[in-house]
Amino acid sequence: MLIRAALNRPASLAGLVAASLLLVSCGDAATEERDPPVRGLKVFEVTESAATMTRRYPSVVQPADETPLSFEISGQLTEVTLEVGQQAKAGDTLLKLDPTTLQYELQQSRAALEQAEASLKNARTDFSRKEELLKSGNVTKAAYDSSETNLKSAEAQAEQSRQQYAISQERLDKAVLKAPFDGVISSVDAKSYSNISPGQTVLSLYSENAFEVEFSVPATVINALHTGDEATVEITDIPDTFLKGRIKELGSRAGQVSAFPAVVQLEESHPGLKAGMAAEVALDISLLIGEEGFLVPVHCFVLEGSETLKRGESIQDHRGGFAQVFVFDSETSTVHTRRVQTAGVRENMIIVIDGLEAGDIIAAAGVSYLHDGQKVRLLENHKN
Repeated sequence: MLIRAALNRPASLAGLVAASLLLVSCGDAATEERDPPVRGLKVFEVTESAATMTRRYPSVVQPADETPLSFEISGQLTEVTLEVGQQAKAGDTLLKLDPTTLQYELQQSRAALEQAEASLKNARTDFSRKEELLKSGNVTKAAYDSSETNLKSAEAQAEQSRQQYAISQERLDKAVLKAPFDGVISSVDAKSYSNISPGQTVLSLYSENAFEVEFSVPATVINALHTGDEATVEITDIPDTFLKGRIKELGSRAGQVSAFPAVVQLEESHPGLKAGMAAEVALDISLLIGEEGFLVPVHCFVLEGSETLKRGESIQDHRGGFAQVFVFDSETSTVHTRRVQTAGVRENMIIVIDGLEAGDIIAAAGVSYLHDGQKVRLLENHKN
């Protein structure tokens, strides 16, 4: 018996060791379940307030001083050699009407004027002679009065002829269409040798130094805008190009349903700026809901389940609503979900108008991995 017990003792010891290790392992697992690792938390302190939000609207650069040009008289065009995009200097000849008929009219009016001036000269000579003879009594008063009447008639005829000659000269001058300012031809609306009526647009010219952008804003925004308000225009066809502008016009009548026209005139230029380039207008306007809010980075908001912030949605498209953030509780070192109300966007920040107070500390990274009541530890340099 003693020998058999001695032989079985090693097996018993091995069993005891195995059981002890199993108990230790189970104890460690229980400890891990009871004490999960504390997550490091990067946070943002709510401090900066805002009374405005940024709205963005797509548009196209267009000339501010585009002018349609026409002739003041009728006639037949000569050959048209102009091209769209062609530059013109003030005073350059752009188009001409056939001057043949106008030159003939000018010649006739000149001949009529010369004849009228000759008649006037004779009438003055006759009146001077009759005036002297009347003094000496060698002519009757009736003859003197007749000579005076002829003189006045000749003077009137000469004046009329001078005016007609001036009109003919002016008509001939108007047969030449010149550029009123330095610019670029934006359209050519007439063909060679076509008949032109007075006031008919034959081409359009715009200034290279004055551009504007036109866009539409909803009814909820139009009353928050004013003529002269500042705007920033991004020229999307020229990378990293932002130009200053001001609201030039605001429509009082919607062009489409609840879409009111607005025009921003650029106050800055760029060497590569051309009419027709794509642009985006950014306007800082008063909050449509509430009087003031806090600026909060977009990455502080929980995207899943949000009523307004959807994954894939551009921040510029955000118009306000309700969203969720995680607020840090310093007493318990935990985070708790809080529903907040937003009112739009300003630059890269969402404006929160309800649900947060100055001094609140909210999660600023990894919010999709947090849950309500989770224990966390603040990372150094946490107020971003």
